[in-house]
Amino acid sequence: MAGPATIVASLLLVACACCIFPTDSVTIPSSCCISFISKKIPGKLVVSYQLTNGSTCRKAGVIFITKGGHKICSDPKLPWVQRHMQNLDAKRKQPPAGAKARGAKFSVQTHHGNSTQV
Repeated sequence: MAGPATIVASLLLVACACCIFPTDSVTIPSSCCISFISKKIPGKLVVSYQLTNGSTCRKAGVIFITKGGHKICSDPKLPWVQRHMQNLDAKRKQPPAGAKARGAKFSVQTHHGNSTQV
């Protein structure tokens, strides 16, 4: 059985640990931008993006994901960053190439005036 001095020392140690390692410490999520790239990324290398907001992260930013899977932080205020985001949004809204042609029906006119759907 532990003596009173051992119990007090243990409680004191736990109290100190709580002060040194607080449970509600501020952490920066891994999806936050610490700094921004200084030069323009070629649009053909970018496949998607995600936004980081100022409430979760210290800086609001745009994380571009490249064809190689690299994540690059960019300043959302820059014109080229806004253009890349608009281009990616436009690509996302377009149907895949050939999607309309696969489901389309064509009308073939015969010499007798009858039409047949193919």
